[in-house]
Amino acid sequence: MIVANASFSWCCGSAKKSFSRLGYVARKRKLILSISRPSSTVCSASQPLSTDKTAVKCSPPAVTILGGGAAGLTAAWFAAEAGAEVTVLERTREAGKKILMSGGSRSNVLPGEVHLERDYFTGGTEAQLRSLFRTWSLKACQEWLESPEQVGIELALEEETNKWFPKSNSAKEVRDRLVQGLLARGINIRYNTSVEGIHRTEDGRWSCKLEGREDHITDRLIVATGGLSFPLVGTDGTGHRLLNALGHTLVPTYPALTPLTGPHPNGEQLAGVSLYAVNLRCVMPKGKADEVPEAGKGKRRKNKPVEAERTGLLLTHKGYSGPSVLDLSHHAVQAMERREERPRLLVDWSGDGREMWEQRLNDRGKGMVSGCVKKHLPNRLADALVAECGLSERKLSELKKDERKMLLDMLTEYDLNYQGHQGYKKAEVTGGGVP
Repeated sequence: MIVANASFSWCCGSAKKSFSRLGYVARKRKLILSISRPSSTVCSASQPLSTDKTAVKCSPPAVTILGGGAAGLTAAWFAAEAGAEVTVLERTREAGKKILMSGGSRSNVLPGEVHLERDYFTGGTEAQLRSLFRTWSLKACQEWLESPEQVGIELALEEETNKWFPKSNSAKEVRDRLVQGLLARGINIRYNTSVEGIHRTEDGRWSCKLEGREDHITDRLIVATGGLSFPLVGTDGTGHRLLNALGHTLVPTYPALTPLTGPHPNGEQLAGVSLYAVNLRCVMPKGKADEVPEAGKGKRRKNKPVEAERTGLLLTHKGYSGPSVLDLSHHAVQAMERREERPRLLVDWSGDGREMWEQRLNDRGKGMVSGCVKKHLPNRLADALVAECGLSERKLSELKKDERKMLLDMLTEYDLNYQGHQGYKKAEVTGGGVP
């Protein structure tokens, strides 16, 4: 049995990269075809598949994929190309629902580049992470997606985000071409088919207990059921339960790339305020190391601030979201889930830095503090920050040294007062799971 799901044990820090990180298991054709065959079939476990024309011919192995998402569809594709008879069991009425949601329904299928240390977070080891990406390079994945003999999608690189999208800007095209390619390869996709349990049969095959249907028997099994994020599309942790029942070790799961909840500056309701050039960093509690393995080493990094790679931030009705918050929210979520001391999330609202703001506030004219801040930040946010400092009626020329310092801290190192998170309902991926 193979587990094929990116969100089980690690998550991406900057954006979901569906096919580059989900298809790797399917690419290991030898792995799929080398899982022990039952003795009741033509080939025994001790008789490997052979290309020798004089060898005894083997009937194709029956491979079943649990889950019809990006990982499952990709695994099915390569299993079929390797000669297997493939069945996909999908619990909902259609495949690839998260593909349809990705990239704002445009489907950002690939990143422009892969930078493991910068973009990816894992609870496992660096060796595991690197080996995953070595099995299928970004270039090879792109060739598979674009080749007319394979998926056949025309892609275009969006320079602003450094992501590859279909030229049609249609996530539906991506999903449909995958499904059409599978059907053309003779793959059977069974919809509305919920797997309630799996176990080994006496002859060494796999039996899948289906809700309201006869058990499904197969030679090999690939579990690609997704994590727990966006449960309304069918990812409710079923795969974790099935694997746990078989004795697999599970790392505690948590919502990753999820918005945080909490009050806005000065207790104001600032929902709808968007910023595009913030600098957000996460400062771990003193003495606690970040859980990302250090590059080139099997050790943990020292207690160093972690900066968000992206710069967008959105103030929502419930708290904080946007790319920069999603980049770092897993640090906060893990601490909250474990009931540990929380890391601090410090934001430079304009991204200009302390020195630049010192120059702006050094104006000795008659201008108001709020007026100066409003030149560089949205009005509602500027008013709230200045009010939290108690300087709404203060002129720049009247600022005292301690007031100036307090305002500079507020503008460049504001401590986000997050109090919770929005959980799996809004999480883009699931952290933890099968290591």
